[in-house]
Amino acid sequence: MKRLKFKKESCIGCQLCAQVCSAMKEGEYIPSRARIAVETYYEDGNLKYKDSYCILCGICAKNCPSGAVSVGEYIQVDMDSCTGCGICADKCPKDVIKIREEKAYICDTCGGDPVCVKTCPQHALTFE
Repeated sequence: MKRLKFKKESCIGCQLCAQVCSAMKEGEYIPSRARIAVETYYEDGNLKYKDSYCILCGICAKNCPSGAVSVGEYIQVDMDSCTGCGICADKCPKDVIKIREEKAYICDTCGGDPVCVKTCPQHALTFE
């Protein structure tokens, strides 16, 4: 199974990954609504990263009481079954699941063809 990978030494913090994700999934360029986040900040003069993207660990699916989350080649959420309880978000080790409008939103790697990977100018994101 392919997974997203992040090479922080290549990242320049441009946020194109989050911008294209929000555009593709939400129809708007609003990085805070993206299903991937790579935040950059300085600590003691050094550039630091907080990456937040799905690693396809499956913990969300194992803990979903309604069975709305499933893992195959990528994560899927059955929005008709999702109750928005937030258990999947609470259990997620990468803090990538967002509950909005009483539904869980998770990176599905664009159905196995992630646009964020194609968009990253520095190739800091890969899908392998």
